[in-house]
Amino acid sequence: MDLAQLQILTEIQFQRSHQGLSELLHRETELRSELSRLRALAKETHSLPPEQAPMRSIGADLIWLKWISQTTRELNIKLAQVLVEKDALMAGHKRAFGKKAVAEQLHKDSMSAKKKAQQDAALKRTIEQFVL
Repeated sequence: MDLAQLQILTEIQFQRSHQGLSELLHRETELRSELSRLRALAKETHSLPPEQAPMRSIGADLIWLKWISQTTRELNIKLAQVLVEKDALMAGHKRAFGKKAVAEQLHKDSMSAKKKAQQDAALKRTIEQFVL
C-alpha cells in the first residue's frame, strides 16, 4: 500500500469516526434540551399563582411534579449513558485524527522527497550536458 492509499484510508476512518461522534453529540444535545425544558416546567409549576389553588388542593400539581421528576431521572440516566459512550468514541476519534494527520504528513514528505530527487536528477543531467 502506498502513502496516497494510506492517506485515503485514514481519511475514511476519520470521517466514519466523525459521523458516529456527530450523531452522539446530536443525541446529547437533544437530551440536554429536554432536561432544560423539564426544569423550566418544574419551575413554572412551583411558581403557580394563587388562582391555581384548586389544582393544588386535589394534588394535581404534585402528580405533575412527580412525573417531571421521574422523567428527569430517566433522561439523566440516558444522558449519563450517552456521555460514557461519547468518552469512548472521543478516544477513538482522537486516534483516528492522529493517524490521519500522520498519514497526511508522510504523504506530503514523500511527495517533497520525490520532487527534490527529480530536481536533483534534472540538475545532474544539466551539469553533465554542460561538461560534455
